[in-house]
Amino acid sequence: MPERRDFLLALSALTATAEAEGQSIYIPERQVEKDKPLLLDFMEVYAFAMVITAKGGIQTTNVPTLLERSATGWGKVWWHLAAGNPQNAALTGMEEAVVVFHGPHAYISPNWYTAERAVPTWNFAVVNVSGKPRRIDDDEAFAASLVKLVSKNESKYGGGKIWDLTKMPTAYLKGMRQGIVAYEMAIEKVEGKFKLGQERVAADRPLILKGLEAPQGRSIFELTRDYYKRMKR
Repeated sequence: MPERRDFLLALSALTATAEAEGQSIYIPERQVEKDKPLLLDFMEVYAFAMVITAKGGIQTTNVPTLLERSATGWGKVWWHLAAGNPQNAALTGMEEAVVVFHGPHAYISPNWYTAERAVPTWNFAVVNVSGKPRRIDDDEAFAASLVKLVSKNESKYGGGKIWDLTKMPTAYLKGMRQGIVAYEMAIEKVEGKFKLGQERVAADRPLILKGLEAPQGRSIFELTRDYYKRMKR
């Protein structure tokens, strides 16, 4: 039976390769997240995402997004690019794109584990969504999406009186829209990777949480402050 065994092993390897080729990110089984409400909430909370295309060479753009949920599927994701961005040429409605929603991340020290034999790692959560983005040419729909985007972020992060996009002069807003291009993408595939130490023994989890209480890295405030100091004027 060696020949049959070798054939089955080869078939299994081919199947695994085919499945991997259909993925935009490597996810070990223990780190796969499929909970739909959790993934959708994640995409709304960490809405500043990266759009990746391959047509004409790999290109990436970081964009604020809007998620439009659907009762039957995953819904749609909306964003806009500067009109001069060369990535627009890759967003034809026929080509696939991947939008990466990246959540928090942090270094994990072996000192936080109960076991003596362990190595450092980096924990994070990320959701990749794929589809074929299409350009939005309807100016009224474009304008409505911009209002939703601004309103959502003003209410969450404005820190005071909510700035209202609709109070700006109509001619000014129309001119602004001519400088950007809007897209929406029906979500065809969602890949959630949550690498949060869930494979560790239960006794390690409170130790990981304790270790993560201390902030890591610089905040956007600190980065901006230090960058301003480098500027001549």
